[in-house]
Amino acid sequence: MHYTIGKLGRIMNGEGRKMNMKTQIIALLALFLSVSFASAEEKIIIGGSGSLNEEVVDLAKLYMAKNPGDNVEVRPESMSTEGGLEGVRAGRFHIGLISRPLHSNEKGKLVYFPVARSMAGVVFHKSIPISNLSDGQICDIFGGKIKSWKEVGGNEAKIVVLTRKRDDNNTEAFRNKMACFKDLVITSDAIPLLRGNEVLDALEKRPGTIGITNLGSNFRDHENIKAVAINGVNPTAETARNEKYRFFSERGIVTLGEPQGLTKRFVEFIATADGRKVIGSQGAIPVR
Repeated sequence: MHYTIGKLGRIMNGEGRKMNMKTQIIALLALFLSVSFASAEEKIIIGGSGSLNEEVVDLAKLYMAKNPGDNVEVRPESMSTEGGLEGVRAGRFHIGLISRPLHSNEKGKLVYFPVARSMAGVVFHKSIPISNLSDGQICDIFGGKIKSWKEVGGNEAKIVVLTRKRDDNNTEAFRNKMACFKDLVITSDAIPLLRGNEVLDALEKRPGTIGITNLGSNFRDHENIKAVAINGVNPTAETARNEKYRFFSERGIVTLGEPQGLTKRFVEFIATADGRKVIGSQGAIPVR
């Protein structure tokens, strides 16, 4: 049964008949609830890892420009991959942003969609006069054997290694692609940080520090740090495409179960030509 508003504000049933007061109240509640649920379906909330935030903000802006009736809200603050996963599980987010594929023990009802590959790099302050490091030098620095920048062609200054509290996808890229890094025990003098943005901020504020981080949009927002060439190969769009540069991390999104409604439409939009163009404009490589 559907309901309409007749003359003088009377509620009519589907056959155009007037209804008594009790039935009208029930009908009003039904109308109110249907409108409320319809409105709720037109908005989704996205949050999680800052490594994918700028790309998704731009995707949301373009999607809403093409679909004015839909509302896609991207939380601006970085909450880490774990924050994105927990937000989806708790129902706070329709879509979670994560900086790596799901681990097997995390999957449950979560559905993962890869979005972009981006380069991972060895990063330090621009004031350090070094433009290239070899595999062996990188492993010796992160393992604690090399302790001064002078030992690798820089000035006499202590090297301070920054790490994530747990190996993230960027560190895993080095473990997978650099033989001496595969089973490397990071120096006990390293400073562990929780989020990728914290590593970037510390690298910029503390000359002498070194870390492995994503080279996406957040990295480019930090003007005083640089990614070093590795064995003579600079991390550029060209060396990424031809895979001469070996170190990549995959970033993606998760939903609780298969996406429905606006969530599904937005996920599908990411894989369109327009969506892929947005991802590419941020220096990442679309993977869907």
